[in-house]
Amino acid sequence: MNANKVLPLFILGILTFVGCSSSDSTFSDTSAITYTIPAQATYSIIDTGQTKIYNATVEIFAPAIGEPFYGQDSQFFGVQPSYTKSVNGLTVEDNVTGLTWQQDHSTNPVYWTEAKTIPATLNAANYGGYSDWRLPSIKELYSIWNGSSGWPYIDTNYFTVNYTSEMELSHAIFWSSTKYTGLLQSTVEPETGSEMAFGVNFGTGHIKAYSLNVGPKHLLRCVRGDIYGVNNFKDNGDGTITDSATGLMWSQTDSGVGMDWEHALAFAQSKNDVNYLGHDDWRLPNTKELQNIVDYTRSPDVTDTTKVGPAIESAV
Repeated sequence: MNANKVLPLFILGILTFVGCSSSDSTFSDTSAITYTIPAQATYSIIDTGQTKIYNATVEIFAPAIGEPFYGQDSQFFGVQPSYTKSVNGLTVEDNVTGLTWQQDHSTNPVYWTEAKTIPATLNAANYGGYSDWRLPSIKELYSIWNGSSGWPYIDTNYFTVNYTSEMELSHAIFWSSTKYTGLLQSTVEPETGSEMAFGVNFGTGHIKAYSLNVGPKHLLRCVRGDIYGVNNFKDNGDGTITDSATGLMWSQTDSGVGMDWEHALAFAQSKNDVNYLGHDDWRLPNTKELQNIVDYTRSPDVTDTTKVGPAIESAV
C-alpha cells in the first residue's frame, strides 16, 4: 500500500437487511444493515456501539442509500459486546473475545516500565482466582472501547473508570503492552527522542503513543486469556484480501486520492453500483475494524530497516 494514500481501505461483510425506515421523531437509525461473520473466523471484532448519525457538523436523520452521508458506522450492526461480572466483583469476562479483565483499574498512574511489572504482582496474589494476568496489547485494549456515549468510551456498567472532573477524565489514559517501533519526533514536546508505547485514552476516545518514562504517567487494566487480534491474511488474487481471523474481506488498493468523509462514504457506495471486484456490499470500515489491520511493528522511522513503511501488513 502506498504510504501517500490516506483513505481507509474498504471492507466487505456479509449483509442482510433488517428493521424498517427511521421515524421523524428520532435521529436514531432503525434500518441498520446487520452483517454476520463466517463461522470459521477465529475471533470477532466487537461493534463500536455507535448509534447516532451525522453529517459533517451535526446529528441528522438516517440517510437512505444514495443520499449524502449514507454508509456510516451506525447504519451497520455488527457483533455486539457481551460481558459478565464475576461474583467477587474483581473481574469482567468478555463473552465474545474470551478475555477476562480487571473490573477496576490501577489507582495510581505509573510509567510503562512499572506497568509491565504489575501483572506479576497480581499473579503472585492470585488476583480474582487467576495467576496469568498480563498487560493487554493495543488491539486487546481497544476491543473494550465503546462509542455508544463517549466520555468515557467504555461500558461503565461493567468497567470502572474513576474520575472527579472532565479534566481528570480527559487524562484517563491506559497503557498497552505494544511499543511504538520508532522514537517520539517533535520540536516542542519535552519527551522528544524518547521511546514510546501505545495507550488508549478512554476519556477522549483516541489511541496514541506515549513516552515510556518521561512526562505524564498513565493507568492500566490487566487482562488474561488467549492472545486476541492476530491477523491471518490471504491474497485472493483478484484484488481482495481476506483476513481469515476475522472473516472480513478488504480491497487490496485504496482510493488513490484523499477525500473528506462525505465523499469517502459515497465513494464506497459507488463501488457497489459497479459490483466492484465481484461484490456489491462494500462499506467504509468502522474504527475497530480499521485499527485491527494496523501492523504495529512498522512505522516510517523504525530503527529496523526491514520494518520501515506504513503501519500495515505488506500483503494488504
